[in-house]
Amino acid sequence: MALFAARVMGATFVVLGVSMLVMTWGSYRRDMGILREGLHAEGTVVKKEFLAASDDSDFILVYAFTPQGGERQQHRRNISKALWTRLRPGDRIQVQYGQSDPRRSFPEGHGVMSLGLAVFFTVVLVFLTLIGGVALLAKAAPVAPESPTPSS
Repeated sequence: MALFAARVMGATFVVLGVSMLVMTWGSYRRDMGILREGLHAEGTVVKKEFLAASDDSDFILVYAFTPQGGERQQHRRNISKALWTRLRPGDRIQVQYGQSDPRRSFPEGHGVMSLGLAVFFTVVLVFLTLIGGVALLAKAAPVAPESPTPSS
């Protein structure tokens, strides 16, 4: 039974690790594509939100823009504290968005997954996948019965 549980846990780690690895690099490639080939539009800051937590805080910008030949879009994006502090509702910002998918957008210069973050996630996820692979492929050794020790 313990071997079955270890294999299920190992398979779960492998599937999660590989899935998250594909998602990480897919997000990085999509963001880089928007930077290279994306379109620009002028947007407006709708509101700012601050989510405080004991270990971290999120600075969220809600902005709206109208893509070329499209309908007005409104999005939320985590941004740096410095940008969040500088902007006010009603301020104009430049928005960069995907040609084929305007729902994928970010304030110009902010909100892109960096190469460093993608590499960090890769290291963590490869480690997770390897742990899962070891648990999945490990062979169970029979437990040797205890031999009685001679009394003196």
